[in-house]
Amino acid sequence: MLKNDVQDLNRAMYDEIIRCIQDESLKSFKFLNISDDIANTILIRVLKDSISETHVGLTQEYVNSAYPKAVEDVFDYYQKVSLHYSLSKTQDPELSKAVSQEAIRLLLTSKNYIKDIYTWLKQLTQNLLCKHYRSIMQQKGLYDSLCRETELVRKVMCAHNTIQIEGLDPILKKEILSTKEYKEFESIARFDKISDYATHLNVSSAVAQKRKDKIVKNLRSRLLLAMGWEAGRDILNYNQYNAILKFIRSIQKIGESSDVRGTSSNSLAQTDEILKVMQGITSIDDWGITMIGNRRFRFHIFHLTLKKKPIIATFIISLNERNHVSIESCKRDEIVGIHPIPANVQIPKEMGRSLWSYEKIISLLK
Repeated sequence: MLKNDVQDLNRAMYDEIIRCIQDESLKSFKFLNISDDIANTILIRVLKDSISETHVGLTQEYVNSAYPKAVEDVFDYYQKVSLHYSLSKTQDPELSKAVSQEAIRLLLTSKNYIKDIYTWLKQLTQNLLCKHYRSIMQQKGLYDSLCRETELVRKVMCAHNTIQIEGLDPILKKEILSTKEYKEFESIARFDKISDYATHLNVSSAVAQKRKDKIVKNLRSRLLLAMGWEAGRDILNYNQYNAILKFIRSIQKIGESSDVRGTSSNSLAQTDEILKVMQGITSIDDWGITMIGNRRFRFHIFHLTLKKKPIIATFIISLNERNHVSIESCKRDEIVGIHPIPANVQIPKEMGRSLWSYEKIISLLK
């Protein structure tokens, strides 16, 4: 066995950690699909602690010791998701704090299996805001807008084969009805079966389904942008999404062979800046995108290496009318380190403390 094999987090150790976390999560949270989030939190701790150097035979004991704090961190993040969503709608810190607390309580006490916690949590936060404004019968305009948006987002995001725009703001609705995307959607909506649509086009059902998926994705993107969405993969239309996937493959190839100057057909490998950013990024494990202007985006990539700390990079990119991706700038993001507290600074005990302790979380599951 090579020396590096002992020091680095190997595949067997990684699989053992994941198995232990999944087993523990299933015992504690049988109604929540939470094991991935807990696993990510514990794995980052493993990498920071260099656990592989001293615990070659990592056992259930380490996971058990790290598990309670990881659960607290995950639910602290869930509450922040709800809090920030509520703040974006109301600009009311006190109300948002109360709503986010209630959202986490309902999440923990739900007896229905929740697969996508983030979507469920945002939907619940929206419903709690609606309930609040309904109860006080104030700010009726905001309440009506929230209700319409809640129903519309549910229809847009949950329906894979159809999209309804009832409930959309009248001005936005008029704009959407006149778009090319909606007219294309109307052309397929009149067919009850994909086989009928395929016969109409004189193509196979597979080709017809692919064309329908493209039309639905384009309309969904147009709707979300019209409603003010600025982040997430769903804001991209079909061609933009595929252009981004192609871009990911291109920069990943640079990372895989970053010691070779751009001799291939990949023109992205021609700048030292990109080569430096992609150095060591042999795979892109996750990515996110945010719109920052007309056809300009902030694009984040995440690489989880088993040898060093996770690598995060940010690209500012633009897509032209033919969806060719151009890089305006790129940089490695620094991992936030530990900031020592000055001796003369007193921090209140409640600051930095998890709002949801492990004991409180487990007690609500019973």
